[in-house]
Amino acid sequence: MRVESEELDAEIAGTTTGDRLEVHAWRESVLVAQHLDVSAWSLGWDADRQVQGQATVTVGDPDGSLAPWGMSDPLGPGGSRLQITWVSGLSGTRVPLGWWRIRRPDPRETWLTYNLGDGRAVRIAGGGSVTIQADEETASAVMDRLDAEVIRAATCVAEVRRLMQDICPVVAHPDVVDGPVPGSLVYGDGRMDAVDDLLSVIGATYRMGPDGAMELVPTAGVGPVWTLAGGEDGVLVGLARSLSDDGVYNAAISTGETPDGRPLVGRAYILSGPLRWGGPFGKVPIFHRSIATTQAGVDADAETLLANRVASGEVDLTVTCLTHPGLQIQDRVTVIAATTAGELPLEGRVVGMRMTSATSDSGTTPSKKMTLTVRVSAQALEAVAARVRRG
Repeated sequence: MRVESEELDAEIAGTTTGDRLEVHAWRESVLVAQHLDVSAWSLGWDADRQVQGQATVTVGDPDGSLAPWGMSDPLGPGGSRLQITWVSGLSGTRVPLGWWRIRRPDPRETWLTYNLGDGRAVRIAGGGSVTIQADEETASAVMDRLDAEVIRAATCVAEVRRLMQDICPVVAHPDVVDGPVPGSLVYGDGRMDAVDDLLSVIGATYRMGPDGAMELVPTAGVGPVWTLAGGEDGVLVGLARSLSDDGVYNAAISTGETPDGRPLVGRAYILSGPLRWGGPFGKVPIFHRSIATTQAGVDADAETLLANRVASGEVDLTVTCLTHPGLQIQDRVTVIAATTAGELPLEGRVVGMRMTSATSDSGTTPSKKMTLTVRVSAQALEAVAARVRRG
């Protein structure tokens, strides 16, 4: 959670008015444009992308001073950042939504022509807007490729910090257990690929925090941090489910090799329940190339991979709920689902989130509703299914 506050939770569940988005532009730690006049915006996060956060912000430009001509202009794509903050209209509570690198500004300008009366005409700016495509700071890490980089730190978290030291700070969640960098790990030219490889060794993943730091969190997520229930005082608007066997596995096979080049194979299986190996679901393994160099190492890698798949969730639910600006991807939430057997809890990990603007009498405000993608385990859905079948 970006901000944990009972007052904020109460505001979200109740009637709100005057909420707004505050946007400033910075370049090289210098404020170059403040309190931009935001007329429309959308912020989206997807945990399955390397650049998880992507934003579109449209700002007013009445005198043409903001429309960029060069890369180094305040809203140009030459390194400027947007600092975005959600502000409550009731309490003034501020929720930082992070720092966003400007990737593509798209100016829309109008011009007015005046006749000076002596046969001459002059054109002046008649107002316009700039629509900005911006990404989270991980975009900088994707752009900043490695050049024959070698491992220098002893542990995975320390090495991630080193790889990101010129891009953003790195903060590890207390539940992340650091471990040594495997000696067999070799980098390609992708900086974020290297980060992904290092974090997979210790069962962790990342997200960008409200202050622009990269947060390292467990693969299974953080929390649960919020309960989404329906009803008059609840925040749940709608829940849709579309079950698919895509991405669902009941075994993990990990391959590696010994220091002298002999192949190693480790296997782990789900041996009970409706998805058991060899049952009605069949035999559906996921394969992983391990950096382990011993049989015990690839066995452990297979067990860990399968356990992480089960814990982090395999089936995605689409949830519509009241907008909570403090929520982040990789947060775990509890969704109270309405079923024919009554209301039943489903705990899952937020892997997608989308917040947008709405137009009201007071101008552009955050929409009261947002969309989440919550990834739950197949076992959790089976438990609900069993309750529904029993009635």
